[in-house]
Amino acid sequence: MTRVIEWLISLLIVVALFVVIGLFLPSSRTVSHSVETNRPMATVNDILSGFTRFADWNALINHDPRMQLEVTGPANGVGAKLNFRSNDRSVGEGSWELVEFVPGERLVYAIDNNARGTDKKMTFDFERTGQRRQNVKITQTYEIDYGFDLIGRFAGMYVTDNIGEDIKLGLGKFSNLLATIPRFDYSQHEAEFAFVDVPAANVLSATATAKRTNDDIAVAMTNQLKWIEQTMEANGLEAAGPLRIITNEFGAEAYGFDVVQPVRKAGTGPAEEATDEPAETAEVAEGEEAAEGDGEYDAQIAQPRVGLKDAIDTTMPERLDIKIEGARGATNPVLYLQVPAHRAAVTTYVGPSPGLPRVRDLVRAWAMVNGAETADRPYEDYRIEIKDMLSETAEFQVYWPVRINGEVPAPAVQLVPEPVTEERGPPPSTGAAEAEAEQAPAEAEAESAE
Repeated sequence: MTRVIEWLISLLIVVALFVVIGLFLPSSRTVSHSVETNRPMATVNDILSGFTRFADWNALINHDPRMQLEVTGPANGVGAKLNFRSNDRSVGEGSWELVEFVPGERLVYAIDNNARGTDKKMTFDFERTGQRRQNVKITQTYEIDYGFDLIGRFAGMYVTDNIGEDIKLGLGKFSNLLATIPRFDYSQHEAEFAFVDVPAANVLSATATAKRTNDDIAVAMTNQLKWIEQTMEANGLEAAGPLRIITNEFGAEAYGFDVVQPVRKAGTGPAEEATDEPAETAEVAEGEEAAEGDGEYDAQIAQPRVGLKDAIDTTMPERLDIKIEGARGATNPVLYLQVPAHRAAVTTYVGPSPGLPRVRDLVRAWAMVNGAETADRPYEDYRIEIKDMLSETAEFQVYWPVRINGEVPAPAVQLVPEPVTEERGPPPSTGAAEAEAEQAPAEAEAESAE
């Protein structure tokens, strides 16, 4: 009996010590770490204010790569919520919900999980740093309240090690992610960005290379377009959309590109269609806002906005009966291609064409921030004639194709002239064709006028 009493007394002493020590332990814990980046504030805001790239930077996924993730609410901004569930008991289930967002200053996530404690918050504070204040210091802070949960107070002794290590790991992953995204501030671009499905099309295409001067580029475009127009006239075709310029190579001294014209049989298109006018502006997707501006040149997107994982219509257009002939012995550089449907990031740009390279980079940066991987070559739809491409009011739609579920867009299929196989020898050099192309269209045009 004496031993039992001694055991009970010892137990009471231990409990009393536990309570006393617990009462003196902090009822709340805070741990924070920082990292600095030279990427624009808009890039930082957009990645952290949504869950599109969550798995690429947050350390939660490292505990169980097979956990189930479900996003509800808007894609970005207050109300965006990520629910997670794991078979790993140390992870369990819970959620991250964005409850406060002040762009350029801070954002706060309310966290719900199986760990002890209440009022769990993950806060990101932003501070501009650097000589010209172009860098961003990101401070991530975790806060938790245990109240009178004494066991929780003891568990809080390990928050710095457990949660602190996750924060450091997450910030490291975040820095690596930012390093892969082009350093361009797309928030300064007044038109909105979107993902759209570009339908399959029959096109006539001609390749050109020109010196990096406005006049040389315009002349090369005009000459190749004349070849395309002659081919259209000879085959009874009409334009089925605006002129498209695809960038092949943008070097320091030369610009290589394809001049592409979507076509169809004359008289087969909608009577009310006007190919030189932009379609109505697409509605902004749920959770997204259009870029601020005066509204005069907001993005005008012909297709409805889609998600990166949505299915795409792979139906090819009906093949056209096209013959391609030269003029006065000159080799016609035009090819007849069928371009499969593809998904692309897009925006509208208004201004002189020398500004297009920067807009291409803006499109690519925006696409990557929103979870896409760009592929193939960027291109522009010209909403104006080539002669007006240097005007301050020239309008272009800038596209950059993206992967769908990790797969690159299908390549265009050349139908005429038929591709030369290896057995028939290598394809003829296009260098002479490009040189002749600068003179042959004008000569053919003069001949037809006579």
